[in-house]
Amino acid sequence: CNYCKEPGHWKNDCPKKKNQKPTAVTVQESTSSSDNELVLSIVDNHQQSADQWVLDSGCSYHMCPNRSWFLTYEERLGGRVFMGNDMPCKTVGIGTIQLRMHDGVIRTLTEVRHVPDLKKNLISVGVLDSKGFKCNVKNGVMEIKRGSTVVMRGFKKGNLYMLQGSTSSISESVSVAEKNIPDLTYLWHMRLGHMSERGMMILSRQQLLGNHTVKELRFCEHCVFGKQHRIKFPKAQHSTKSTLDYIHSDCWGPSQVPSLGGGRYFLSIIDDYSRMTWIFITKHKNQAFKCFKEWKILMEKQISKRVKRLRTDNGLEFCSKEFNDFCKAEGIARQYTVRNTPQQNGVAERMNKTLLERARCLLSNAGLSRSFWAEAISTTCYLINRSPSTVIDCKTPIEVWSNKPANYSLLRVFGCNAYYHVNEGKLEPRSKKGLFMGYGDGVKGYRI
Repeated sequence: CNYCKEPGHWKNDCPKKKNQKPTAVTVQESTSSSDNELVLSIVDNHQQSADQWVLDSGCSYHMCPNRSWFLTYEERLGGRVFMGNDMPCKTVGIGTIQLRMHDGVIRTLTEVRHVPDLKKNLISVGVLDSKGFKCNVKNGVMEIKRGSTVVMRGFKKGNLYMLQGSTSSISESVSVAEKNIPDLTYLWHMRLGHMSERGMMILSRQQLLGNHTVKELRFCEHCVFGKQHRIKFPKAQHSTKSTLDYIHSDCWGPSQVPSLGGGRYFLSIIDDYSRMTWIFITKHKNQAFKCFKEWKILMEKQISKRVKRLRTDNGLEFCSKEFNDFCKAEGIARQYTVRNTPQQNGVAERMNKTLLERARCLLSNAGLSRSFWAEAISTTCYLINRSPSTVIDCKTPIEVWSNKPANYSLLRVFGCNAYYHVNEGKLEPRSKKGLFMGYGDGVKGYRI
């Protein structure tokens, strides 16, 4: 100082000249050994906007007095910061605050201390330096850089460097945060075998998708390839009173491409009351009777009820002598459709259409050849039984059938990479890579 010849200030700031106590920026060391006691520089007494932030090289942490600015917050009582005049201020919490910078980019300050008695918002240059940022000061401009990118900029005002930017509002921060949250809607769409958006919303409201909120489903080309059609069959009315009262069945095929097991047909069996569906892959149509007979015995033993009515078309696989004799012996009433009128067996026909549509989606999504159609059909049937249906009050078939909700935690995307354990020798790899092909029947495992 050219006035009092003492170090630490300029002539214009000389306290003897102004007859006042000094207000220079100083750092006071804490005399306590507590980890919760911090060091803070005292800034000058010039009035600043409450929204302005000071780039301070003298404070130990980022600090802010305004609780409403914190995007995330955790109470931490007992901490203290010391001003340059040894006056302590309490810290009551820690959290994150988002700032809109000079370039419009919103950046997040982490580990910001909440100090209600503080008069300024402080950004610690020391903390930024410890995190790998570089600080350049030249011609009254302070720039904080990460590599060659300027992430913060401050201009000198008096003896302080004020951040060129402002605090981002909570609503703006939440909006930005929501944009940064990955949208898992399309992933669940694939996991659920290209289920409709409405069905996914029903599962989401029941909190069955891991607390994920289903958003608007974006365009899915695989659904176009698999589900596009010209006309709908009219909806059938649901009027049965119990499971196995009324059964629909139909046989589809032959497939132009045989499955990996040589199958060219599949038999679908649908319970009218629950809409529970079973499929059987067969090599020949005449195997339909054998599959139905085995299914009937198993189901009646499982739920202690009997099949009462069976509706099919007039195909030879359903009108054979052995099939008719079996139904008469078991007391099953037969209902047939009029020739060339598939609409009269609408439940089974629509189910076959849905199975094929979603199976095509799975094959397209996985990039697999048509020889995997049986695996895709089986997986689709498994997922349809766990998909909400409007004819049963938006419940799932397996829930109506078994009185237990479906479990979605083990679902995987059809055709995704899968690693399975092997034990071929002490020096051989312990796993091999394959493709997920669906869900095991009667076992707790996946088909690979």
